[in-house]
Amino acid sequence: MRKFAFILSLLLLVPIGAAVALPFLVPVGAIVAEVERQVEAATGRALTIKGRVDLSYFPSIAVTADQVHFAGIRQGEDLLAVQQLAVRLRLMPLLRGKAEVEKFVLTAPVIDLTVDKQGKPNWDVSLAAAPASADHTSPGFMSDLSLAEVEIVDGRLRYTDARTGMVREATDVDVTLSLPDLDGPLTLEAALLLNGTPVTLDLGIEPVRPLLSGGKAGMALRVAGAGTGLDVKGQLERQGEAPLSLSGDLSLTVTSLADLMKVATGGVPSDLPVDDLTMTGKLSGTPSRLALAGLSAKAGDLTANGNLSLKLDGARPALGGSLSLPKLELDRYLPAPAAPDPAAPAPEVGPAGWSKERIDLSALKSADLDMTLQLAGLLVKGVEVGATTLTLKLTDGRLNAGLADTALFGGTIGGKLTLDAGRQTNALTVAAHAKGVQAEPLLTRFAGFDKLSGATDANIDIRASGTNQQELVGSLNGGGNVLFLNGAVKGVNLAQIVRSAIGHASAEPPQTDFAEMGGTFTLTDGVAATEDFHLLAPLLRVAGKGNINLASKRVDMRLSPKLVGSLEGQGTTRIDVDGITVPVRVRGPFDNLSWTPDLSSSVKAALKDPKKAQDALEKLKTKDGAKGLLKGLLGKKQ
Repeated sequence: MRKFAFILSLLLLVPIGAAVALPFLVPVGAIVAEVERQVEAATGRALTIKGRVDLSYFPSIAVTADQVHFAGIRQGEDLLAVQQLAVRLRLMPLLRGKAEVEKFVLTAPVIDLTVDKQGKPNWDVSLAAAPASADHTSPGFMSDLSLAEVEIVDGRLRYTDARTGMVREATDVDVTLSLPDLDGPLTLEAALLLNGTPVTLDLGIEPVRPLLSGGKAGMALRVAGAGTGLDVKGQLERQGEAPLSLSGDLSLTVTSLADLMKVATGGVPSDLPVDDLTMTGKLSGTPSRLALAGLSAKAGDLTANGNLSLKLDGARPALGGSLSLPKLELDRYLPAPAAPDPAAPAPEVGPAGWSKERIDLSALKSADLDMTLQLAGLLVKGVEVGATTLTLKLTDGRLNAGLADTALFGGTIGGKLTLDAGRQTNALTVAAHAKGVQAEPLLTRFAGFDKLSGATDANIDIRASGTNQQELVGSLNGGGNVLFLNGAVKGVNLAQIVRSAIGHASAEPPQTDFAEMGGTFTLTDGVAATEDFHLLAPLLRVAGKGNINLASKRVDMRLSPKLVGSLEGQGTTRIDVDGITVPVRVRGPFDNLSWTPDLSSSVKAALKDPKKAQDALEKLKTKDGAKGLLKGLLGKKQ
């Protein structure tokens, strides 16, 4: 408010300077030159009047100036350019030290507001050059101010944020302001077009004088347009040299989010899951920092409660806060998959099908974020997710996300993710863990893979970097361990492969049941390698080693299934029990794996004696119920 009064007073210097100089017959050109000099001395910015200046002094001081320019920060750019400035002041009150403005009209002004990449606004005019002894109760040359007819006609306002690339423009701006005196109310009415949509603004402040000298004033603001109504009622306060502060109640009602987004972004939004929004809370802050406490919001059936804050004085806008949300049924709000555009070119892919299309994460650099979300649960794509806490911290393009232990598919998951878009290539790190999560519904739902079941215990710690899918997968490094309990591998029966190799084939379902399966792995440039893969099942042990090349989507592993005379499965740690071993080679692409016996000459020699194999299996006869298993295993009649 004080800067507004200061800048207003600078513009008033033209007629006031003329009033003082007229009795001494000072030329108008000299008056204009002196005003320009004083403004630049006070602000560090040039005020230039390029057009004609007309002056009259009785019965009122009247000045009309064409082509008035007030410079911005960068050379050659204007913060304010006015086609015509018309001012009329009453002469006698002016001689008594009171400025009574009968008329103050800016015709076709262009206001260009810019925030640079360091977060510095071009409208932040420093008053440091003003004399330290200046009386801040008023602009110094007047003890009071009265504004009658103050207008902006057919203006244009442009806002550019170099930090985010955002550009917004308002046209057809008309403003009317009234201030009978500094102890009375200030009223402001504005109408404009924002992206072609009519918007109105009404502001009331009373009284104004405390905001110039230090004190409080009541304030009421209403903004309406695009199916949106925003109301703020409270008070403004100034204390010493501190910025003007605001506190009050905020109420927001949106009847059409689509219309609001069109106005806010300039684009035409696709179908939105909800169309209405209401929000209330306690608003406080300064022009550069705002906070909304006790927030209560509702969009459709979605509700949220918590606190939000917004900082505008940094290198990027920064949003913070915490929100609590009930269980969300997101399936109701997710859009249907878009039909492919036959005219659109297919994205470039690598040899293994990984996309080479650039992943654009530049949006992560547009703002900072520090949020905590407490969710009572989720239903997404038919999947029930339990209550959880999600933390999101985004700084200079680096996102750190944390997920507290969360119920999922009969178990729990949790972990941390870091996504860094602040470098030349995108970087990703993941540290996650799972306990008791059922593998089959998880893999079926999210990977389209239905060949594995069992409860999953896992820990992974991986990292990758790249500009597209192919580069990210090819740069995967790290490791972890995975253990599946009480499940099955579908599509292959390892015991049957062994029996076939020793001449005892039988018709059984293509499935390998197990009590325990897993191992540790290391990731090097997209290749996962293991030396301790194992599977434990009644009558079967499997040891294995090899690698899975994620970049090329190929597998090359050697498994050693062993038929044993033991019904032990889960709970035993023995993999090296006696039995019949027939190595199996697993090779090929993910979608066409081949499972073949790997019968080297030594293995073939060991299997030339069928009696040796029979003796190993006869051990089962001493165990209750094993005789029936033996018959089924060998496919024999007794």
